[in-house]
Amino acid sequence: MEPRRVSGKGHVASYTINYQAWRPDLTTPYVVAIVELEEQAGLRFVSNIVDIPPEEVRINMAVKVRFEQHEDVWLPLFEKDE
Repeated sequence: MEPRRVSGKGHVASYTINYQAWRPDLTTPYVVAIVELEEQAGLRFVSNIVDIPPEEVRINMAVKVRFEQHEDVWLPLFEKDE
C-alpha cells in the first residue's frame, strides 16, 4: 500500500439529517453523510455536507471536497458539485 492523490470528487452513498445540537456551537439541522470517492468503489468515509439546504441532499448526489481549518487541523467537508 502507498498513499495516492485523489480528485476529492465523489457521491453521497448515504446520509442522515441531524436535528440534535450535541454541542452548543452546532447549528441544526446538519447533514452527516457517507461519501464514496470516484477513484475507487468502496472508498468511503463519514463527513458533513455543507453549503446546501439539508432537504436538498440526495443519495448519489455529486459532491467535492473542501477543507475547513480549525486551529491546526484541516477538516474535509463536502459540498454539491455542479
